[in-house]
Amino acid sequence: MTAHFDAKKKRQLARSGVFESFDFVVREPDMRVAAVRARRDQLIQNIKEQIELATNKNYAPVKYKWVSDVNGNFRRAAVPVRIKQWWLELLDGRVQISVFHKGKPVKLRGECNAIQIEDLSELVPTLELLRLSVELGDFDTLLSA
Repeated sequence: MTAHFDAKKKRQLARSGVFESFDFVVREPDMRVAAVRARRDQLIQNIKEQIELATNKNYAPVKYKWVSDVNGNFRRAAVPVRIKQWWLELLDGRVQISVFHKGKPVKLRGECNAIQIEDLSELVPTLELLRLSVELGDFDTLLSA
């Protein structure tokens, strides 16, 4: 009877080459992955708004609110949203771009919290590169701190 159980155990340990070729890891918690993805998506959306603000001076995003009139009737109204401009043009023509997360500038490297470019013509390409960098995950550790 003991030999019978030993035979089953030997069959269970035998694996194919395909199974052995897999890279086995401990699964990441779903909440952690979702949180990182949410921060990343929010920052990408904010960068897209900055690009739109830089390319279109008449850009005015709106949010919709329920407001009541004097008779007490409720209606949905578009209310403009104020967007803080992430770039600052210096007196010598150079431009500094800060990345904001939750209303505060992100420290990009050490104590540095801005990227300096030569003039406004480089603003949109630099913002596009920032968006790509966020999509690649370069800002994940900066946003979690």
